[in-house]
Amino acid sequence: MTKKLQQSPPEGFSPPKFTNSGVVHIAFVLVEDFSLFALACISEPLRVANRMADKKLFESVLVSDEGQSVRASNGMDFNVEFAIRDCPDAYQTYIVVSGFNPLQNSSETLLGEIHRLAAVGANLGGVDTGTQILFKAGVMSGRETTMHWESVAGFREDYPNVPVVPRRYSVDHKRIASAGGLSSLDMMLNIIWASHGHELAAAVADQFMYGQIRSAEDSQRMDLRARLMTTNKNLIKAVGIMEKNIASQLSIREIAQKASVSQRELERIFSQALNVTPKRYFRHLKLERARSLLRHSDMSVTQVSIACGFSSAAYMSTIYKQEFGTPPSRDRETPSL
Repeated sequence: MTKKLQQSPPEGFSPPKFTNSGVVHIAFVLVEDFSLFALACISEPLRVANRMADKKLFESVLVSDEGQSVRASNGMDFNVEFAIRDCPDAYQTYIVVSGFNPLQNSSETLLGEIHRLAAVGANLGGVDTGTQILFKAGVMSGRETTMHWESVAGFREDYPNVPVVPRRYSVDHKRIASAGGLSSLDMMLNIIWASHGHELAAAVADQFMYGQIRSAEDSQRMDLRARLMTTNKNLIKAVGIMEKNIASQLSIREIAQKASVSQRELERIFSQALNVTPKRYFRHLKLERARSLLRHSDMSVTQVSIACGFSSAAYMSTIYKQEFGTPPSRDRETPSL
């Protein structure tokens, strides 16, 4: 049975003011290695909204920095209609779609055009890692943002003073951002809802067999109870402590103390529920964070080892290869999924 859609608009949600005209024109700016899934999640709801309304409410085009075709992270090449500088004046909203290695894949031309668009008052947005490009272009000063949870650690190393909120999407004056994946679909459904009513948004969601339009405040990730597939409060608390202290060198004894259980009991819980020792589990969390930083930042292996609480870069490199089958220096060259 399909879950009933929420009937009232999300409290406090205010969609961006795209235009005063009857048709909203949105340009999707594709960056090399962009996420095809992210593009589908922001473009398909608009197409379906037009079909369900039986009139053109939204019009979109694909653009790139120089008008060249752009390759998605899955290897597919996409032709675009315009170079960003040649996009017709009717387009006053530009949403950057990127994926792996966004800062390296953003050209000086693209950064300059984004800066120009901001100066003339265009609406700007980013999905997946696209917001990082907006920050690099210098058009997000004084604003909070959101992004995919996997990219947050690396972003904070480069922009330690920027507040990154754990929302599925963020709407600020003339700036929008989504964390990627299905959060982009939620953002577009909410924009359709606030602009053209719940009935149309619900009809679009129903076409995707999407049973609930999530709000910006809904969590990006499954909660620990669901991820760990357990109801053991001590295990959930201990893993939560580990995830919040990746950069530390907390001992298992200290983690047990913070979780208000004995070390022996904590080891028993981990063994029964996860078939692993707390030490091995904590090490795996650190290595996963290290892999994320290597793939989503310019930090050196030494800097990553410090950020993940390892005693030395050499030690991290050794156990990293044991865990993932490749050394850190080579793994950072491998595109993430």
